[in-house]
Amino acid sequence: MTEKQSCPTCESVRDVELTEQEETVAIKGRDVRFKARMYRCTTCGEEFETPEQLDMNLEAAREVYARLFEAPSPEQLVALRARYNASQKAFGMILGFGELTVNGYEHGAEPDSTNRLLLKLAENPAIFKAMYDINSSRIGALQRQRIESSDAFRSSESWKGLEAIASALTQVQRAKIEECAECYSMTILETVREYVSAGSFEDYSSLVMHPTYSSGSVSILAPKAGQTLAMGIQAAS
Repeated sequence: MTEKQSCPTCESVRDVELTEQEETVAIKGRDVRFKARMYRCTTCGEEFETPEQLDMNLEAAREVYARLFEAPSPEQLVALRARYNASQKAFGMILGFGELTVNGYEHGAEPDSTNRLLLKLAENPAIFKAMYDINSSRIGALQRQRIESSDAFRSSESWKGLEAIASALTQVQRAKIEECAECYSMTILETVREYVSAGSFEDYSSLVMHPTYSSGSVSILAPKAGQTLAMGIQAAS
């Protein structure tokens, strides 16, 4: 089936055919193969892409990249669900998709772009709790009890009112702040406020962006005798 398009080689409107072919592009240093759509001029044989096709092909390449390199692995999904003590059915209900969908992902099926985003958001306990609050009525009492008793779910309560900050941090960074708060017997809000008032935001950024590790765990700024948290941060920066 042909249609009329302006051929850039013939410099006039010609009959063209829609065609597809495998192409490779580099995205973030990785080669990605995808099916690109374009027109072929029936007069000169030249293949070309319209601006609309260029946009569509770029989006197709990005989607392939996301599926290959950004989608969570089955092992990561199992670990994420286990953090909340949730069954496949309960986890799927909370995120808005069914038990069979979660089972498929945990056995190698590829999440689409919407579900990839939901799974990524669920890594943040504060966001997971917001999803839970909306959909918890869809799951049984036993599952609610198991989820609410998980360490990951309980940690979301500590970030209440600080969801925007929690969303901007990685899991390691949130753990760093939580452990510092516990070490100094402070709330998360008090800890963040203390970081900010410790001299400059640079101290806070240094703490959360460059966590150090000791014996396989996040190391804590241990308080010295008579030393406040702010003094500890200043000493470490």
